[in-house]
Amino acid sequence: MPGFNTLPATGGAGGQANMSFVASVHMTTYNRSWAQGGTAGYYGMFSVNQENGYVYFVGATTTGGPLNRLINVTHSFTRIDIIAPQNDMVSLYKAKVKSTSEFANPFAAFSSFPSTIRSSGNFVLPNNALPLVNLVIAGGGGGGGGTHHQSPGAGGGGGGGVVKLTAYQAVGTTSISIGSGGGESGGDNGHGNPGGSTYFGNVYAIGGLGGQRRDGYVPSQTGANGGGAGAHNARVGTPGQSQTAATGLGYSGSPQYIGGYKGGDSTHNDTNSHNRGGGGGGSAEVGGNGGYQSGGNGGRGHVSDISGSSSNYGSGGRSDSHYGGHGTNGWELAGGNSYSHGGHSGRNGGGAGGDSGTVVVRYYIP
Repeated sequence: MPGFNTLPATGGAGGQANMSFVASVHMTTYNRSWAQGGTAGYYGMFSVNQENGYVYFVGATTTGGPLNRLINVTHSFTRIDIIAPQNDMVSLYKAKVKSTSEFANPFAAFSSFPSTIRSSGNFVLPNNALPLVNLVIAGGGGGGGGTHHQSPGAGGGGGGGVVKLTAYQAVGTTSISIGSGGGESGGDNGHGNPGGSTYFGNVYAIGGLGGQRRDGYVPSQTGANGGGAGAHNARVGTPGQSQTAATGLGYSGSPQYIGGYKGGDSTHNDTNSHNRGGGGGGSAEVGGNGGYQSGGNGGRGHVSDISGSSSNYGSGGRSDSHYGGHGTNGWELAGGNSYSHGGHSGRNGGGAGGDSGTVVVRYYIP
């Protein structure tokens, strides 16, 4: 039978784009490897039972994606690895696609409506809206460290990470979980805690990290933007972390992660109570370094007008001190409304808590 167990070539003149059937395989177990090769192109692996699963096109490099989606495989491959429910049947298709040009400013002619969401619940897309929305998702900010009035300064908290989605498919009701802002642990000699992750459906943005204690201590944490260093001798700010498709960023909606910046260092190598800690990392830049009588600034956050006015998301908190020489919070440097920022360190007590996470949805009605 022509085309059976072979991959048809793309191209050809005229006609409408179509999907060419290649073959089907039975999932006798949930994990199957299929010795099927092919050239670069657009492929779809579809579940007969419409189950969820995952497919990998394996060659010199590997491209993976979910079942029931069109996947652009930019390299040749020699086998296909599949994860899907046992006893399902999955079918491989290769798509013929025509060249097109970009449709610039596609939403410009539509009325748009922003919705800023600060508490967990559901987002319900109006029935007359387009099934595509633009999104900014920000995790909760990390808490600032605490500082005793006769001690070197603690570090500021890192801002929440930011995920941007453009023309993201949303229909009906989507669950939202807002990440809490990180608190401070230990009073005037404590460290900050990390902020929580914020979810829009199954896409999420991770929270910022807590500011270090004055002696540089902070528990093992992972998060979007690092906390500032403590100032008891020279310390290094905590590093941030990037998100990928495998860690919540997703594949749809041209996902963009903004963040991954470290907290500022403390640069004066002394135990003097006039030493200042580093500022928390922001989603747009690293936290500022602290020195002698000079507190570190918080890193600025991502600036967006998706809500209708210019606002910043994920700024870092400053390093504070009882004796003055404070840094400046990242959101004060950026200007505008601030969301999901880290907390500043304490002046003579516990540090400030981080701001909670945020979801901003802009939807369009023709």
